[in-house]
Amino acid sequence: MYSFNPFTIDLPVREIIPDLQTQLAAQNTLIVQAPPGAGKSTLLPLALLDEPWLANQKIIMLEPRRLAARTIAERLAFLLGEEVGQFVVYYPCFENGTLDKPSLRITTTGILLQ
Repeated sequence: MYSFNPFTIDLPVREIIPDLQTQLAAQNTLIVQAPPGAGKSTLLPLALLDEPWLANQKIIMLEPRRLAARTIAERLAFLLGEEVGQFVVYYPCFENGTLDKPSLRITTTGILLQ
């Protein structure tokens, strides 16, 4: 679907991507703990986009605050060469028809719980 090479970006989580892909192929839950700026929100979701087990599904990322969610959505869309609302969707854009197609959705915990 997307030809994004996570190994072109030098962030600390880059080293765990192969293991992460293997673990998520075997189980659907995994907790990643790393310091701020390690690439958890930017690099890891993009590294998982072409995984066979994710075919035609959505990734929903939770961020604690709206500003963080919007900023991460903008960064991910930029890295994919798109605008927010195409594949990468930030919560206020959920109504624009992207709900039916595979996407990477970013929202806050509070919005998800509503």
